[in-house]
Amino acid sequence: MAGCVEEDLPWWKTAVLYQIYPRSFKDSNGDGVGDLKGITEKADYLKEIGVTAIWISPMFKSPMADFGYDIADFRSIDPIFGTEQDFRELMDKLRSLDIKLLMDLVPNHSSDEHEWFQKSVQKIDPYTDYYVWHDGKVDPATNERMPPNNWISVFSGPAWEWNEQRQQYYLHHFVKKQPDLNYSNPLVLQEMDDVISFWLDLGVDGFRVDAVPFLTEDEQFRDEPPLEGKAGVVFSELDHIYTQNQPGTYRILNHWADLVYNYTRADNKPRALFVEAYADLPTTIKYYGSGSRSLMQPFNFQLLTKGDESTRPSELKELIMSWLDNMPEGDVANWVIGNHDQGRIADRYGPETVDSMNLLTGVLPGVKVVYNGEEIGMRDTFIRWDQTVDPAGKNLGPQHYMDEGGSRDPARTPMQWDGTLSAGFSTNKTTWLPVNPNYWWLNVEAQRAADKSHLKVFQAMTEARKDPVLLRGDLKVLVPDEDTLLVVRSLEQSYFVFIFNMGSEMAEYTSDSLLKPHNLDMDYSVVVASVNSDLKNGQVLTKGSSTVSLLPRASVLLKSN
Repeated sequence: MAGCVEEDLPWWKTAVLYQIYPRSFKDSNGDGVGDLKGITEKADYLKEIGVTAIWISPMFKSPMADFGYDIADFRSIDPIFGTEQDFRELMDKLRSLDIKLLMDLVPNHSSDEHEWFQKSVQKIDPYTDYYVWHDGKVDPATNERMPPNNWISVFSGPAWEWNEQRQQYYLHHFVKKQPDLNYSNPLVLQEMDDVISFWLDLGVDGFRVDAVPFLTEDEQFRDEPPLEGKAGVVFSELDHIYTQNQPGTYRILNHWADLVYNYTRADNKPRALFVEAYADLPTTIKYYGSGSRSLMQPFNFQLLTKGDESTRPSELKELIMSWLDNMPEGDVANWVIGNHDQGRIADRYGPETVDSMNLLTGVLPGVKVVYNGEEIGMRDTFIRWDQTVDPAGKNLGPQHYMDEGGSRDPARTPMQWDGTLSAGFSTNKTTWLPVNPNYWWLNVEAQRAADKSHLKVFQAMTEARKDPVLLRGDLKVLVPDEDTLLVVRSLEQSYFVFIFNMGSEMAEYTSDSLLKPHNLDMDYSVVVASVNSDLKNGQVLTKGSSTVSLLPRASVLLKSN
Protein backbone atom coordinates (compact mmCIF):
# COMPACT_ATOMS: atom_id res chain seq x y z
CA MET A 1 0.00 0.00 0.00
CA ALA A 2 1.33 3.44 -0.94
CA GLY A 3 1.78 6.06 1.75
CA CYS A 4 0.73 9.67 1.50
CA VAL A 5 2.90 11.65 -0.93
CA GLU A 6 1.50 15.13 -0.36
CA GLU A 7 4.10 17.86 -0.02
CA ASP A 8 2.49 19.34 3.09
CA LEU A 9 0.56 17.08 5.42
CA PRO A 10 -2.05 18.78 7.63
CA TRP A 11 -1.52 18.05 11.30
CA TRP A 12 -4.53 15.74 11.54
CA LYS A 13 -3.03 13.27 9.05
CA THR A 14 0.05 12.49 11.17
CA ALA A 15 -0.94 13.53 14.70
CA VAL A 16 -0.08 11.90 17.99
CA LEU A 17 -3.58 12.52 19.35
CA TYR A 18 -3.71 12.22 23.14
CA GLN A 19 -7.06 11.84 24.91
CA ILE A 20 -7.34 13.57 28.27
CA TYR A 21 -10.10 12.48 30.62
CA PRO A 22 -10.14 15.74 32.59
CA ARG A 23 -11.52 14.38 35.87
CA SER A 24 -8.50 12.09 36.07
CA PHE A 25 -5.57 13.98 34.57
CA LYS A 26 -4.42 16.54 37.17
CA ASP A 27 -6.18 18.17 40.11
CA SER A 28 -4.86 21.71 40.68
CA ASN A 29 -7.01 22.73 43.66
CA GLY A 30 -7.10 19.68 45.92
CA ASP A 31 -10.78 18.77 45.55
CA GLY A 32 -9.94 15.29 44.24
CA VAL A 33 -11.15 16.00 40.69
CA GLY A 34 -8.95 16.95 37.75
CA ASP A 35 -9.43 20.33 36.11
CA LEU A 36 -8.34 22.71 33.35
CA LYS A 37 -5.58 24.35 35.37
CA GLY A 38 -4.22 20.87 35.99
CA ILE A 39 -4.03 20.23 32.23
CA THR A 40 -2.27 23.58 31.74
CA GLU A 41 0.16 22.67 34.52
CA LYS A 42 1.07 19.43 32.70
CA ALA A 43 1.08 20.79 29.14
CA ASP A 44 4.89 20.79 29.00
CA TYR A 45 4.78 17.06 29.77
CA LEU A 46 2.62 16.54 26.68
CA LYS A 47 5.23 18.28 24.56
CA GLU A 48 7.98 16.26 26.23
CA ILE A 49 6.43 12.94 25.21
CA GLY A 50 5.75 14.01 21.62
CA VAL A 51 2.03 14.74 21.69
CA THR A 52 0.94 16.99 18.81
CA ALA A 53 -2.80 17.24 19.53
CA ILE A 54 -5.10 16.60 22.47
CA TRP A 55 -8.76 15.73 22.73
CA ILE A 56 -10.39 16.62 26.05
CA SER A 57 -13.44 14.64 27.17
CA PRO A 58 -16.43 16.88 28.07
CA MET A 59 -15.85 19.67 30.57
CA PHE A 60 -19.10 21.52 29.91
CA LYS A 61 -21.66 22.47 32.54
CA SER A 62 -23.28 19.21 33.63
CA PRO A 63 -25.07 17.55 36.55
CA MET A 64 -22.61 14.66 35.93
CA ALA A 65 -25.14 11.84 35.63
CA ASP A 66 -22.78 10.44 32.99
CA PHE A 67 -19.70 12.44 34.03
CA GLY A 68 -19.92 15.25 31.54
CA TYR A 69 -21.65 13.49 28.67
CA ASP A 70 -24.95 14.89 29.97
CA ILE A 71 -24.54 18.55 29.06
CA ALA A 72 -26.66 21.32 30.59
CA ASP A 73 -24.98 24.12 28.62
CA PHE A 74 -22.92 23.44 25.50
CA ARG A 75 -21.15 26.81 25.75
CA SER A 76 -20.15 26.88 29.44
CA ILE A 77 -17.36 25.25 31.42
CA ASP A 78 -18.53 23.35 34.49
CA PRO A 79 -17.19 25.02 37.66
CA ILE A 80 -15.68 21.72 38.81
CA PHE A 81 -13.23 22.03 35.89
CA GLY A 82 -12.69 25.79 36.11
CA THR A 83 -13.69 28.90 34.22
CA GLU A 84 -13.72 30.17 30.66
CA GLN A 85 -10.57 32.11 31.55
CA ASP A 86 -8.90 28.87 32.62
CA PHE A 87 -9.85 27.44 29.23
CA ARG A 88 -8.39 30.43 27.39
CA GLU A 89 -5.16 30.10 29.38
CA LEU A 90 -5.00 26.42 28.45
CA MET A 91 -5.49 27.28 24.77
CA ASP A 92 -2.72 29.89 24.97
CA LYS A 93 -0.36 27.42 26.61
CA LEU A 94 -1.07 24.72 24.04
CA ARG A 95 -0.66 27.19 21.20
CA SER A 96 2.76 28.20 22.56
CA LEU A 97 3.74 24.52 22.43
CA ASP A 98 2.20 23.98 18.96
CA ILE A 99 -0.23 21.39 20.34
CA LYS A 100 -3.66 21.33 18.71
CA LEU A 101 -6.84 21.19 20.81
CA LEU A 102 -9.98 19.20 20.02
CA MET A 103 -13.16 19.50 22.04
CA ASP A 104 -15.56 16.64 22.69
CA LEU A 105 -18.78 17.41 20.80
CA VAL A 106 -21.79 15.54 22.21
CA PRO A 107 -24.60 16.22 19.73
CA ASN A 108 -26.93 13.26 20.26
CA HIS A 109 -28.42 14.38 23.56
CA SER A 110 -28.34 16.97 26.30
CA SER A 111 -28.96 16.82 30.02
CA ASP A 112 -32.58 16.89 31.15
CA GLU A 113 -31.46 19.98 33.10
CA HIS A 114 -30.68 21.86 29.88
CA GLU A 115 -32.87 24.92 29.27
CA TRP A 116 -33.96 23.43 25.93
CA PHE A 117 -35.40 20.34 27.61
CA GLN A 118 -37.05 22.26 30.44
CA LYS A 119 -38.87 24.43 27.89
CA SER A 120 -39.65 21.46 25.68
CA VAL A 121 -41.38 19.77 28.60
CA GLN A 122 -43.55 22.88 28.93
CA LYS A 123 -44.16 23.03 25.14
CA ILE A 124 -42.68 26.49 24.94
CA ASP A 125 -41.91 27.29 21.31
CA PRO A 126 -39.56 26.98 19.54
CA TYR A 127 -38.39 24.21 21.93
CA THR A 128 -41.53 22.05 21.81
CA ASP A 129 -40.04 19.55 19.35
CA TYR A 130 -36.34 19.87 20.23
CA TYR A 131 -36.46 16.31 21.62
CA VAL A 132 -37.97 13.00 20.49
CA TRP A 133 -41.39 12.84 22.13
CA HIS A 134 -44.08 10.16 21.67
CA ASP A 135 -47.52 9.43 23.13
CA GLY A 136 -46.67 5.75 23.44
CA LYS A 137 -49.28 3.06 22.96
CA VAL A 138 -52.03 1.53 25.09
CA ASP A 139 -52.04 -2.16 26.00
CA PRO A 140 -55.49 -3.38 24.81
CA ALA A 141 -55.63 -6.04 27.54
CA THR A 142 -54.76 -3.86 30.55
CA ASN A 143 -55.49 -0.41 29.14
CA GLU A 144 -52.12 0.70 30.50
CA ARG A 145 -49.93 3.13 28.61
CA MET A 146 -46.67 1.62 27.30
CA PRO A 147 -43.53 2.86 25.52
CA PRO A 148 -44.00 3.16 21.75
CA ASN A 149 -41.67 0.26 20.92
CA ASN A 150 -39.08 -2.20 22.20
CA TRP A 151 -36.03 0.06 21.92
CA ILE A 152 -33.54 -0.48 24.75
CA SER A 153 -31.08 1.95 26.32
CA VAL A 154 -27.35 1.28 26.08
CA PHE A 155 -27.34 1.39 29.89
CA SER A 156 -30.18 -1.18 30.17
CA GLY A 157 -33.93 -0.77 30.47
CA PRO A 158 -36.36 0.88 28.02
CA ALA A 159 -35.02 3.73 25.88
CA TRP A 160 -38.21 5.67 26.73
CA GLU A 161 -39.03 7.63 29.88
CA TRP A 162 -42.49 8.92 30.77
CA ASN A 163 -42.66 12.63 31.57
CA GLU A 164 -45.58 13.32 33.86
CA GLN A 165 -45.73 17.03 33.17
CA ARG A 166 -45.84 16.76 29.39
CA GLN A 167 -47.77 13.46 29.43
CA GLN A 168 -45.50 11.91 26.81
CA TYR A 169 -42.49 9.62 26.58
CA TYR A 170 -39.10 10.98 25.57
CA LEU A 171 -36.30 8.97 23.94
CA HIS A 172 -32.97 8.43 25.69
CA HIS A 173 -30.43 6.05 24.18
CA PHE A 174 -28.28 6.43 27.29
CA VAL A 175 -29.29 7.27 30.88
CA LYS A 176 -32.72 8.79 31.42
CA LYS A 177 -31.13 12.14 32.27
CA GLN A 178 -29.79 12.27 28.68
CA PRO A 179 -32.81 12.96 26.43
CA ASP A 180 -32.13 12.57 22.71
CA LEU A 181 -32.25 15.67 20.55
CA ASN A 182 -34.61 15.62 17.56
CA TYR A 183 -32.63 16.22 14.36
CA SER A 184 -35.72 16.00 12.18
CA ASN A 185 -36.27 19.54 13.50
CA PRO A 186 -34.02 21.93 11.50
CA LEU A 187 -33.89 24.28 14.49
CA VAL A 188 -31.98 21.63 16.46
CA LEU A 189 -29.42 21.28 13.69
CA GLN A 190 -28.98 25.05 13.65
CA GLU A 191 -28.48 25.06 17.43
CA MET A 192 -25.66 22.53 17.12
CA ASP A 193 -24.17 24.45 14.19
CA ASP A 194 -24.04 27.46 16.49
CA VAL A 195 -22.34 25.42 19.23
CA ILE A 196 -19.68 24.23 16.77
CA SER A 197 -19.13 27.79 15.53
CA PHE A 198 -18.90 29.10 19.10
CA TRP A 199 -15.91 26.88 19.93
CA LEU A 200 -14.24 27.29 16.54
CA ASP A 201 -14.53 31.08 16.94
CA LEU A 202 -12.89 30.70 20.34
CA GLY A 203 -9.93 29.00 18.66
CA VAL A 204 -10.23 25.21 18.98
CA ASP A 205 -8.80 23.05 16.18
CA GLY A 206 -11.70 20.63 15.78
CA PHE A 207 -13.82 18.07 17.55
CA ARG A 208 -14.15 14.47 18.53
CA VAL A 209 -17.85 13.75 17.92
CA ASP A 210 -19.47 11.44 20.45
CA ALA A 211 -21.89 8.56 19.77
CA VAL A 212 -22.64 9.53 16.17
CA PRO A 213 -24.56 6.31 15.23
CA PHE A 214 -27.47 7.42 17.46
CA LEU A 215 -28.03 10.89 15.96
CA THR A 216 -31.18 9.99 14.04
CA GLU A 217 -33.70 7.16 14.31
CA ASP A 218 -36.54 5.61 12.35
CA GLU A 219 -39.40 8.10 12.26
CA GLN A 220 -41.96 5.27 12.18
CA PHE A 221 -40.60 4.04 15.53
CA ARG A 222 -40.68 0.38 14.47
CA ASP A 223 -39.66 -2.42 16.85
CA GLU A 224 -36.10 -3.65 16.39
CA PRO A 225 -35.74 -7.39 15.71
CA PRO A 226 -33.86 -9.58 18.19
CA LEU A 227 -30.59 -11.04 17.01
CA GLU A 228 -30.79 -14.69 16.01
CA GLY A 229 -31.13 -16.89 19.05
CA LYS A 230 -31.53 -13.93 21.42
CA ALA A 231 -34.53 -12.86 23.50
CA GLY A 232 -34.09 -9.16 22.78
CA VAL A 233 -34.39 -8.11 26.41
CA VAL A 234 -31.06 -6.24 26.69
CA PHE A 235 -29.39 -3.75 24.37
CA SER A 236 -26.84 -6.20 22.96
CA GLU A 237 -29.58 -8.66 21.94
CA LEU A 238 -31.33 -6.36 19.44
CA ASP A 239 -30.39 -5.69 15.83
CA HIS A 240 -30.28 -1.88 15.86
CA ILE A 241 -31.55 -1.31 12.34
CA TYR A 242 -33.87 1.54 13.37
CA THR A 243 -31.82 3.39 15.99
CA GLN A 244 -28.27 3.46 14.63
CA ASN A 245 -26.42 4.58 11.49
CA GLN A 246 -29.48 5.92 9.73
CA PRO A 247 -29.09 7.76 6.39
CA GLY A 248 -29.91 11.07 8.04
CA THR A 249 -26.97 10.65 10.39
CA TYR A 250 -24.47 10.58 7.53
CA ARG A 251 -26.05 13.69 6.02
CA ILE A 252 -25.73 15.58 9.31
CA LEU A 253 -22.07 14.61 9.73
CA ASN A 254 -21.28 15.75 6.19
CA HIS A 255 -23.04 19.03 6.91
CA TRP A 256 -20.85 19.58 9.99
CA ALA A 257 -17.73 18.65 8.01
CA ASP A 258 -18.66 21.38 5.53
CA LEU A 259 -19.13 23.84 8.38
CA VAL A 260 -15.69 23.02 9.83
CA TYR A 261 -14.05 23.11 6.41
CA ASN A 262 -15.40 26.62 5.81
CA TYR A 263 -13.31 27.80 8.76
CA THR A 264 -10.20 26.18 7.28
CA ARG A 265 -10.92 27.71 3.90
CA ALA A 266 -11.33 31.15 5.47
CA ASP A 267 -8.00 31.26 7.31
CA ASN A 268 -6.02 28.29 5.89
CA LYS A 269 -5.63 26.73 9.36
CA PRO A 270 -6.42 23.00 9.13
CA ARG A 271 -9.14 21.72 11.42
CA ALA A 272 -10.45 18.18 11.88
CA LEU A 273 -13.35 16.00 12.99
CA PHE A 274 -12.84 12.56 14.52
CA VAL A 275 -16.08 10.63 14.99
CA GLU A 276 -16.91 7.83 17.40
CA ALA A 277 -18.88 5.01 15.79
CA TYR A 278 -18.83 1.51 17.26
CA ALA A 279 -20.14 -0.41 14.27
CA ASP A 280 -19.13 -3.10 11.81
CA LEU A 281 -16.29 -2.20 9.45
CA PRO A 282 -18.31 -1.27 6.31
CA THR A 283 -20.66 0.91 8.34
CA THR A 284 -17.82 2.65 10.17
CA ILE A 285 -15.88 3.33 6.97
CA LYS A 286 -18.91 5.18 5.58
CA TYR A 287 -18.23 7.92 8.14
CA TYR A 288 -15.13 9.04 6.25
CA GLY A 289 -15.58 12.36 4.52
CA SER A 290 -14.44 12.96 0.95
CA GLY A 291 -13.15 15.89 -1.06
CA SER A 292 -13.28 19.03 1.08
CA ARG A 293 -14.85 16.86 3.79
CA SER A 294 -11.77 14.62 4.03
CA LEU A 295 -10.97 16.34 7.34
CA MET A 296 -13.54 13.93 8.88
CA GLN A 297 -12.43 10.46 9.89
CA PRO A 298 -14.05 7.77 12.03
CA PHE A 299 -12.01 6.36 14.87
CA ASN A 300 -10.57 2.96 13.98
CA PHE A 301 -11.47 0.59 16.83
CA GLN A 302 -10.25 -2.62 15.14
CA LEU A 303 -7.28 -3.02 17.50
CA LEU A 304 -9.31 -1.78 20.47
CA THR A 305 -12.32 -4.09 20.30
CA LYS A 306 -11.14 -7.13 18.34
CA GLY A 307 -7.62 -7.72 19.59
CA ASP A 308 -6.42 -9.09 22.91
CA GLU A 309 -3.70 -11.20 24.50
CA SER A 310 -4.67 -14.23 22.42
CA THR A 311 -4.48 -12.43 19.05
CA ARG A 312 -2.07 -14.09 16.63
CA PRO A 313 0.16 -12.27 14.10
CA SER A 314 -2.01 -13.29 11.14
CA GLU A 315 -5.09 -11.97 12.96
CA LEU A 316 -3.34 -8.73 13.85
CA LYS A 317 -2.31 -8.28 10.23
CA GLU A 318 -5.94 -8.80 9.18
CA LEU A 319 -7.14 -6.16 11.67
CA ILE A 320 -4.62 -3.69 10.27
CA MET A 321 -5.12 -4.39 6.58
CA SER A 322 -8.90 -4.64 6.74
CA TRP A 323 -9.00 -0.95 7.68
CA LEU A 324 -6.36 0.18 5.19
CA ASP A 325 -7.87 -1.81 2.34
CA ASN A 326 -11.39 -0.49 2.96
CA MET A 327 -10.86 3.19 3.73
CA PRO A 328 -11.43 5.59 0.82
CA GLU A 329 -8.54 6.31 -1.54
CA GLY A 330 -6.48 9.28 -0.39
CA ASP A 331 -7.82 9.25 3.17
CA VAL A 332 -5.74 8.64 6.27
CA ALA A 333 -5.92 5.87 8.87
CA ASN A 334 -5.91 6.21 12.64
CA TRP A 335 -5.11 3.63 15.30
CA VAL A 336 -6.93 3.52 18.66
CA ILE A 337 -5.86 1.06 21.34
CA GLY A 338 -7.29 2.73 24.45
CA ASN A 339 -9.95 5.18 25.62
CA HIS A 340 -12.13 6.04 28.60
CA ASP A 341 -14.75 3.40 27.71
CA GLN A 342 -12.47 0.35 27.35
CA GLY A 343 -9.95 -1.58 29.43
CA ARG A 344 -6.33 -0.49 29.23
CA ILE A 345 -3.71 -1.98 26.88
CA ALA A 346 -1.91 -3.75 29.73
CA ASP A 347 -5.10 -5.56 30.70
CA ARG A 348 -6.34 -6.41 27.20
CA TYR A 349 -3.08 -7.29 25.45
CA GLY A 350 -1.03 -8.13 28.55
CA PRO A 351 1.47 -5.99 30.51
CA GLU A 352 4.43 -7.39 28.55
CA THR A 353 2.87 -6.09 25.31
CA VAL A 354 2.40 -2.41 26.24
CA ASP A 355 5.52 -1.19 24.44
CA SER A 356 4.95 -3.37 21.40
CA MET A 357 1.43 -2.05 20.88
CA ASN A 358 2.56 1.55 21.41
CA LEU A 359 5.34 0.98 18.88
CA LEU A 360 3.01 -0.72 16.40
CA THR A 361 0.52 2.16 16.34
CA GLY A 362 3.43 4.56 15.93
CA VAL A 363 4.90 2.71 12.95
CA LEU A 364 1.61 2.35 11.07
CA PRO A 365 0.69 5.22 8.72
CA GLY A 366 -1.69 7.92 9.90
CA VAL A 367 -2.78 9.13 13.32
CA LYS A 368 -1.62 7.53 16.56
CA VAL A 369 -4.39 7.87 19.17
CA VAL A 370 -3.37 7.56 22.82
CA TYR A 371 -5.43 7.52 26.02
CA ASN A 372 -3.79 9.26 28.97
CA GLY A 373 -1.68 6.86 30.99
CA GLU A 374 -1.08 4.34 28.21
CA GLU A 375 2.37 5.84 27.64
CA ILE A 376 3.45 4.53 31.05
CA GLY A 377 1.49 1.26 30.87
CA MET A 378 -1.14 2.08 33.50
CA ARG A 379 -3.33 -0.83 34.55
CA ASP A 380 -7.06 -1.07 35.15
CA THR A 381 -7.84 -0.45 38.82
CA PHE A 382 -10.05 -2.76 40.85
CA ILE A 383 -13.16 -0.80 41.87
CA ARG A 384 -15.66 -2.31 44.30
CA TRP A 385 -19.34 -1.95 43.41
CA ASP A 386 -19.87 0.40 46.36
CA GLN A 387 -17.09 2.61 44.94
CA THR A 388 -18.30 2.63 41.35
CA VAL A 389 -19.71 5.84 39.92
CA ASP A 390 -20.20 4.83 36.29
CA PRO A 391 -23.93 4.37 35.53
CA ALA A 392 -23.13 1.34 33.36
CA GLY A 393 -21.66 -0.38 36.42
CA LYS A 394 -24.12 0.90 39.02
CA ASN A 395 -27.08 -0.35 37.01
CA LEU A 396 -25.76 -3.93 37.20
CA GLY A 397 -26.16 -3.99 40.97
CA PRO A 398 -23.80 -5.67 43.44
CA GLN A 399 -24.87 -9.20 42.47
CA HIS A 400 -23.85 -8.97 38.79
CA TYR A 401 -21.18 -6.26 38.90
CA MET A 402 -18.18 -8.59 39.04
CA ASP A 403 -19.64 -11.16 36.65
CA GLU A 404 -20.62 -8.68 33.95
CA GLY A 405 -17.53 -6.44 34.02
CA GLY A 406 -19.75 -3.64 32.78
CA SER A 407 -18.21 -0.68 34.61
CA ARG A 408 -15.92 1.75 32.79
CA ASP A 409 -14.42 3.06 36.03
CA PRO A 410 -11.32 0.78 36.14
CA ALA A 411 -9.78 2.55 33.12
CA ARG A 412 -10.72 6.03 34.37
CA THR A 413 -8.75 6.21 37.62
CA PRO A 414 -6.35 9.12 38.24
CA MET A 415 -3.17 9.62 36.23
CA GLN A 416 -0.11 8.39 38.13
CA TRP A 417 2.45 11.19 38.15
CA ASP A 418 4.72 10.17 41.01
CA GLY A 419 4.96 8.10 44.20
CA THR A 420 3.61 10.75 46.57
CA LEU A 421 0.10 11.10 48.02
CA SER A 422 -2.59 10.18 45.48
CA ALA A 423 0.11 9.53 42.86
CA GLY A 424 0.78 13.27 42.58
CA PHE A 425 -2.61 13.67 40.92
CA SER A 426 -4.07 15.54 43.89
CA THR A 427 -3.09 16.88 47.30
CA ASN A 428 -6.27 15.23 48.60
CA LYS A 429 -6.01 11.65 49.84
CA THR A 430 -9.58 11.08 48.62
CA THR A 431 -9.98 11.25 44.85
CA TRP A 432 -13.15 10.92 42.76
CA LEU A 433 -12.06 7.35 41.91
CA PRO A 434 -9.41 5.47 43.88
CA VAL A 435 -5.83 5.67 42.66
CA ASN A 436 -4.38 2.33 41.55
CA PRO A 437 -2.34 0.85 44.45
CA ASN A 438 0.57 0.24 42.07
CA TYR A 439 1.20 4.01 41.76
CA TRP A 440 4.17 3.84 44.13
CA TRP A 441 6.25 2.20 41.40
CA LEU A 442 4.24 2.72 38.20
CA ASN A 443 4.34 6.47 37.61
CA VAL A 444 5.76 9.14 35.32
CA GLU A 445 8.60 10.25 37.59
CA ALA A 446 9.87 6.72 38.15
CA GLN A 447 9.88 6.09 34.42
CA ARG A 448 11.63 9.37 33.68
CA ALA A 449 14.42 8.31 36.05
CA ALA A 450 14.76 4.72 34.81
CA ASP A 451 17.30 3.72 32.17
CA LYS A 452 14.54 1.91 30.26
CA SER A 453 10.83 2.47 30.67
CA HIS A 454 7.53 2.50 28.83
CA LEU A 455 7.66 6.30 28.86
CA LYS A 456 11.07 6.40 27.19
CA VAL A 457 9.97 3.87 24.58
CA PHE A 458 6.95 6.06 23.86
CA GLN A 459 9.10 9.19 23.56
CA ALA A 460 11.53 7.50 21.18
CA MET A 461 8.61 6.35 19.03
CA THR A 462 7.03 9.79 18.75
CA GLU A 463 10.42 11.26 17.85
CA ALA A 464 10.92 8.63 15.14
CA ARG A 465 7.52 9.48 13.65
CA LYS A 466 8.94 12.79 12.43
CA ASP A 467 11.00 10.87 9.85
CA PRO A 468 9.66 11.19 6.26
CA VAL A 469 9.65 7.40 5.92
CA LEU A 470 7.08 7.09 8.73
CA LEU A 471 5.17 10.16 7.57
CA ARG A 472 4.90 9.25 3.91
CA GLY A 473 6.41 5.84 3.31
CA ASP A 474 4.91 2.74 1.74
CA LEU A 475 3.69 -0.03 4.04
CA LYS A 476 4.04 -3.79 4.09
CA VAL A 477 2.68 -5.98 6.89
CA LEU A 478 4.18 -9.45 6.86
CA VAL A 479 3.80 -12.64 8.89
CA PRO A 480 7.05 -14.55 8.30
CA ASP A 481 6.09 -17.26 10.80
CA GLU A 482 3.17 -18.05 13.08
CA ASP A 483 4.62 -16.04 15.99
CA THR A 484 6.06 -12.96 14.27
CA LEU A 485 4.63 -9.73 12.91
CA LEU A 486 6.86 -7.71 10.61
CA VAL A 487 5.94 -4.16 9.60
CA VAL A 488 8.02 -2.43 6.92
CA ARG A 489 7.86 1.25 5.97
CA SER A 490 9.93 2.38 2.98
CA LEU A 491 10.61 5.54 1.04
CA GLU A 492 13.31 6.06 -1.62
CA GLN A 493 15.50 3.17 -0.41
CA SER A 494 15.18 4.10 3.26
CA TYR A 495 13.50 1.60 5.56
CA PHE A 496 12.02 1.17 9.00
CA VAL A 497 11.47 -2.43 10.09
CA PHE A 498 9.37 -3.33 13.14
CA ILE A 499 9.77 -6.88 14.49
CA PHE A 500 7.24 -8.13 17.06
CA ASN A 501 7.59 -11.55 18.68
CA MET A 502 4.00 -12.46 19.57
CA GLY A 503 4.91 -15.98 20.61
CA SER A 504 5.32 -17.47 24.07
CA GLU A 505 9.00 -18.38 23.64
CA MET A 506 12.27 -16.59 22.95
CA ALA A 507 12.71 -15.98 19.21
CA GLU A 508 16.00 -15.53 17.37
CA TYR A 509 15.91 -13.77 14.02
CA THR A 510 18.85 -13.73 11.62
CA SER A 511 19.42 -11.88 8.36
CA ASP A 512 18.98 -15.14 6.45
CA SER A 513 15.78 -16.19 8.21
CA LEU A 514 13.96 -12.87 8.42
CA LEU A 515 15.44 -10.11 6.28
CA LYS A 516 16.82 -11.68 3.09
CA PRO A 517 13.55 -13.40 2.06
CA HIS A 518 11.91 -9.95 1.94
CA ASN A 519 14.85 -8.10 0.32
CA LEU A 520 15.51 -6.27 3.57
CA ASP A 521 19.08 -7.39 4.30
CA MET A 522 21.09 -4.21 4.97
CA ASP A 523 22.78 -2.35 7.81
CA TYR A 524 20.37 -1.19 10.54
CA SER A 525 20.42 0.77 13.76
CA VAL A 526 18.06 0.12 16.66
CA VAL A 527 15.72 3.11 16.94
CA VAL A 528 13.90 1.82 20.00
CA ALA A 529 13.15 -1.56 21.58
CA SER A 530 10.58 -2.61 24.14
CA VAL A 531 11.68 -2.70 27.78
CA ASN A 532 11.64 -6.51 27.71
CA SER A 533 14.40 -6.49 25.10
CA ASP A 534 18.16 -6.55 25.55
CA LEU A 535 18.66 -4.32 22.51
CA LYS A 536 19.93 -0.79 23.05
CA ASN A 537 18.95 2.34 21.15
CA GLY A 538 21.59 3.13 18.52
CA GLN A 539 22.96 -0.41 18.45
CA VAL A 540 24.16 -1.29 14.92
CA LEU A 541 23.12 -4.51 13.19
CA THR A 542 25.35 -5.35 10.23
CA LYS A 543 24.13 -6.61 6.87
CA GLY A 544 24.45 -10.37 6.43
CA SER A 545 25.30 -11.04 10.05
CA SER A 546 22.43 -9.49 11.96
CA THR A 547 20.95 -11.52 14.80
CA VAL A 548 18.07 -10.24 16.89
CA SER A 549 16.82 -12.12 19.93
CA LEU A 550 13.46 -11.13 21.37
CA LEU A 551 11.72 -12.35 24.49
CA PRO A 552 8.03 -13.26 24.24
CA ARG A 553 5.92 -10.15 23.48
CA ALA A 554 9.07 -8.06 22.91
CA SER A 555 9.67 -5.91 19.83
CA VAL A 556 12.20 -3.67 18.14
CA LEU A 557 12.11 -0.87 15.59
CA LEU A 558 15.07 -0.75 13.21
CA LYS A 559 16.12 1.94 10.73
CA SER A 560 18.32 1.29 7.70
CA ASN A 561 21.70 3.03 7.72
